Amino acid sequence: MSHTSSRLSDWLLGTDPRMRDRTFLCLLAALVYLCWAVLMLTFTIPKGRVSAELGSVFLTLMFPAIFVTYPLVRMGATRHLKDPGLVAPQILWGGMIASLGYATVPTARAPLLLSLGLILVFGFINLSSRVVVFIGAALIGMLMCVLLVGTFTPLPQFNPASQLVKLLTAAFILGLITVQSRKFAKLRERVAIERRQLAAAQRELEHVTHHDGLTGLFSRPYLHSLLEQEHRRALLSGRSFGVILIDLDHFKAINDQHGHQVGDAVLMAFGRVAREALRETDWIGRWGGEEFLVLLPDADAKTQAQQIIERLRLALTQTTAVETLPDLHITFSAGYAFWQSQERIEHLLERADRALYAAKRAGRNCAVAAQTELDPA
Repeated sequence: MSHTSSRLSDWLLGTDPRMRDRTFLCLLAALVYLCWAVLMLTFTIPKGRVSAELGSVFLTLMFPAIFVTYPLVRMGATRHLKDPGLVAPQILWGGMIASLGYATVPTARAPLLLSLGLILVFGFINLSSRVVVFIGAALIGMLMCVLLVGTFTPLPQFNPASQLVKLLTAAFILGLITVQSRKFAKLRERVAIERRQLAAAQRELEHVTHHDGLTGLFSRPYLHSLLEQEHRRALLSGRSFGVILIDLDHFKAINDQHGHQVGDAVLMAFGRVAREALRETDWIGRWGGEEFLVLLPDADAKTQAQQIIERLRLALTQTTAVETLPDLHITFSAGYAFWQSQERIEHLLERADRALYAAKRAGRNCAVAAQTELDPA
């Protein structure tokens, strides 16, 4: 039973959580109009409470409210609009029908005024403060038009003097509802703005926490969390992963000879080139100073690391790190290692670090694979 009702709900309201409430309101409005139409066809017109001609006018006006609005919202045709639930058009349309009914159907005047207030309160929950004021003014204007027409044109059982008090009272109440709804809409808009600002601040904080401020690459703490995550996955699946430790060659000499601004430019250039050269599935971050770490998820082949290193090396040869120093080229030494069954992260990093120092001892600007086991200290 629960599964059947869930399927029926999805069929009627859709599965988009952002549109379900709006679609429900449209469906509810369509059902209310349908009830009015059935009442008119089975009682009001047959009993002579409304002429067949006037009844046809009301039924024609109800037709789009029953058979157009809900299908449009349900099918998602209005999703791109500022008012995807068509709340404002429905309120104005309902207000027009209610005003026409008030002018022409004396026995329905009291419930129609009540319905007008309910429509206003019901719809204002979803509208912006500016639209709330516009619609409130429009509905009050419709009532004043009824009063004006009834004053100069004979309407059934319409006494202008007594109707003046009723309609002005109704207009005053609608005005109060509009003012309060505008305050509520302003509060809702302010809360929405604060939520967006809070979400943006949270994203900015996460970015600052997860990224190195100079290179834009991942920070060391965040890389540690990624390593731990990949380590847990490897322990469960048994599938390996790899790390590459990279150290920029002669970086201290660059700083000493050209200054720290040039050194920072070299680090930023390396970070930019590395982001473009690596695969989307690989993670790279600044490990410290001029040292970087690349994490290769779900990798276990030496050729994978070598391909990445060569792709990065080639990209750096085609890069000018500092425009004023075109002869300054970035090279690096690298050591890489792949996780072995049950190996601790510290052990893996130490093997990669020893391979990196082996690359430095071999003359730099090269890469060395780590030993399977650490050599005795």
